[in-house]
Amino acid sequence: MSGQLPQLVKMANQIAANMGAVHSEDAAAQRTAEHLHKFWTPAMIQLLHDHLLAGGQDCSPLVHRALSAPPR
Repeated sequence: MSGQLPQLVKMANQIAANMGAVHSEDAAAQRTAEHLHKFWTPAMIQLLHDHLLAGGQDCSPLVHRALSAPPR
């Protein structure tokens, strides 16, 4: 795992948990994706996406869904 990756996973999981607390699962995944694409650099998103493709079992299901669907 890259030195930055554990922190990215932690932040993505927190964002997804916060979105999931106030939105339906579909809306939470969409809003998580929007947040990541709005506030994260493309390199950060790519690193997390590559991690998910490699299994990414430490990422929440909402993070998996958020990065599998393009933001609106």
